[in-house]
Amino acid sequence: MNGHIVIGTAGHVDHGKTLLTAALTGINTDRLPEEKRRGMTIVPGFVPLELPNGMKLGLIDVPGHEKFIKNMLAGVGGIDMALLVVAADEGVMPQTVEHLNILHLLGIQKGIVAITKCDMIDDDPEWLEMIHGQVHALLSKTLLRDAPIIDISAVTGYNIPQLRDLLGEVASEARERPPVGFSRMPIDRCFTKQGFGTVVTGTIWAGAVYIGQKLELHPQNVELRVRRIQVHGQSVERALAGQRTAINLTGVGVENAAPGCWLTEPGLLRSSYRLDVKLDLLQNAEELKHCARVHLFHGTSEVSGRVRMLDREILKAGESCLCQLELEKPLPPLRGDRLILRAWSPEITIAGATVLDTEPPRYKLSDPDTMEIIERKNGRDNAQTVLDMLEKEAKPLNIKNISTLVQLTEEDTESALQSLLDDRRAILLEDDRKQYLSAERYERWRETLKDVLEQFHQQYPLRGGFPTGELRQRVFGHIHTKQLAMVLAGYERDGTIRNENAVIASAAFKRNLTNLQQQHIDRIVVAYKNKLFNPPDWEELMVSFKIPQNDAQEYFLYLLDQGTLVRIGKEYFYQMSMQTAEQMLRGQYTRFTVAQARDTLGTTRKFVLPLLERMDAKNITVRNGDERYFRN
Repeated sequence: MNGHIVIGTAGHVDHGKTLLTAALTGINTDRLPEEKRRGMTIVPGFVPLELPNGMKLGLIDVPGHEKFIKNMLAGVGGIDMALLVVAADEGVMPQTVEHLNILHLLGIQKGIVAITKCDMIDDDPEWLEMIHGQVHALLSKTLLRDAPIIDISAVTGYNIPQLRDLLGEVASEARERPPVGFSRMPIDRCFTKQGFGTVVTGTIWAGAVYIGQKLELHPQNVELRVRRIQVHGQSVERALAGQRTAINLTGVGVENAAPGCWLTEPGLLRSSYRLDVKLDLLQNAEELKHCARVHLFHGTSEVSGRVRMLDREILKAGESCLCQLELEKPLPPLRGDRLILRAWSPEITIAGATVLDTEPPRYKLSDPDTMEIIERKNGRDNAQTVLDMLEKEAKPLNIKNISTLVQLTEEDTESALQSLLDDRRAILLEDDRKQYLSAERYERWRETLKDVLEQFHQQYPLRGGFPTGELRQRVFGHIHTKQLAMVLAGYERDGTIRNENAVIASAAFKRNLTNLQQQHIDRIVVAYKNKLFNPPDWEELMVSFKIPQNDAQEYFLYLLDQGTLVRIGKEYFYQMSMQTAEQMLRGQYTRFTVAQARDTLGTTRKFVLPLLERMDAKNITVRNGDERYFRN
């Protein structure tokens, strides 16, 4: 097995969880003086457990007293299977029920029930049979309904070897946490060790941690480096998902590490005050009202919040619903994480919640589309998650950007994108790197673009098209220039548009001048052609030709677009003006002054200067003092 299985004890106080842990591992997990004095587990204890079949498990011994249920929740958040302990002399007790409910709400499907203290019932088979009946009835309503039950005694060693074998069998069936993907570990302890510095401990939920790795401390959002790693007291180079791990950290801000924080891949987690969830109310819980205040547990964190119902006022016992949690302090779960809800008062476990969306809007209860929106999130796969994000972002994105936004590994993101491409729900845009866009948005933009261009061509039939800069905000929102270029290139390839010098036109558009327009254009061109070096003032020319101002503006832009008129300096000349001026001056001079050029061209200083400066800029001439000469 490449991953690691973590097993957690559960059960009522004084039912023998710690004694059983010691019988299995040889280690007493009660390390605190108060625990030893009171004979009661207060904080979770973590020990390695090696089984006869060679498997190495992590074993978490949790407190059983109701006063320490928060510590129990912090311990079992990362377990993969359970060892439920029920004392033969007392049977099912309140914390037996609550612990089992928590395991059920966390989705734990593999486990074993150990009937402990069998040495204390004086070989009473009828009593033991009754206890078995209680346990079977309790398990029947949970995910652990098929868990095997074994009678044991940690004091005499009765059936302890058989329990070890049984643990091996069940653990081999449990789903291990693969050591791939984003590294993520909730911190449950933090302390300073002389000569080492800050050390944090926790169970790695996903991925792997290795020496030298850069991790982010969340919610402080500071980057730290892994200096040393221990797994159950043994120094290692790398710790994997499911392993109980102590990590020695270094970096600015390391002193802010504390229980309730997370160590994660940089940029992975985003804290949120609002979560969309699927909420499951326990069958033995009281009904839950809209906006009820609750305690929420995630990882090693506890926050207060309210349950905001979206389609009802009351949730009855045993029912489930899609709703929104509004938190008083933010939490950083990923989609699919499970939360435990406890009633505000009295504090008892009442429900579990599976996270559907970590960044939802605040819905209007009066909006009829609210439930349809949240129902689409329930049970959605990675492909739908990626598609929803592409629609929300409304711009082309590469795999790295997408994986960060949806909080999936790049491998899972790439697989989801390929599925979307195969189903034609996303498109691939390529330039120097691949970028993706939802197919629906791509088509929606295309239709909007066609409508905008059609209106533009009707309003301005002489213009070559819509300038790209203006078109971007009109149709595409605020996507970057490079992203816009990729989208437009796609429309150009499939024959929707024509893109010439950052001016966009419908592919089928042609400028067709009316007879009157052609006559006006011809007269204007002749006027400029006849005055190559003394171009007429545009506005005066339009007045003399009696051309309306709106038409004059369109003619002006048309002639510039066609290249018939060119701007030189601040003046507008006929297209052949500069070339003709060069020819005339070359024919007479090797070196010449501004005055000589002015007289040769029969113009004024106002017009000759921009012509000469343009020839300088084009490296046709070189200015030397008051003279210019032609380059060879």
